[in-house]
Amino acid sequence: MIIPFISLVAASLLASVQGFGQSGKPVVDYLGIPGPIVLQKKSYQLAWSSHPDASLYKQEYLVSGDALPNYQSMITIDFVNTSASVDDAVGAKLRELEQLKKTLDVRYEVIGNAATGEKIIDCLLGQSAADDSKSIYEHDVYRFKSVTAKSGQKGILLYALSNRAYGKDIQPFLTRLKSERKTLIADVAKAPLPDITIKK
Repeated sequence: MIIPFISLVAASLLASVQGFGQSGKPVVDYLGIPGPIVLQKKSYQLAWSSHPDASLYKQEYLVSGDALPNYQSMITIDFVNTSASVDDAVGAKLRELEQLKKTLDVRYEVIGNAATGEKIIDCLLGQSAADDSKSIYEHDVYRFKSVTAKSGQKGILLYALSNRAYGKDIQPFLTRLKSERKTLIADVAKAPLPDITIKK
């Protein structure tokens, strides 16, 4: 089984944190952005959230009919209250991806925006299994930006789009990605970033 991929690493360069849809716990809007979030004419609703330590906030959004952990399309918005830079966060994420290369097929590219100070990691990763139904591939576009929350906290915001395919759907997914990848990256790069308000 492939491990969950999306994480934000900043502050003390946090290790990956992920908890996909912990049942029985209410979804809390920690960041003051309940949704929906619209991207590529799709509407994403808040489906899962976590505040695992004093500095890190994570929120995941899904389209109607999708579910965790085996989603097909997801938007993640993470905020880390930190003095670390975008380069720090990107560097930590790249080290994490390099570690994943030991067990997964991982390819990535870093794209910088000098005008805004933002950076994007365009990443494809996956795992083929002997039982094809257990194979999975995922395309992630991670957008990192230094922000100040409306509530005053400074830190790094991660806005990420993740699309997945499983089993027999992987090959058509990879074929489509060849023509759609640049558009996906551009749409994430120009998406309006939400204003963050940390709820005490």
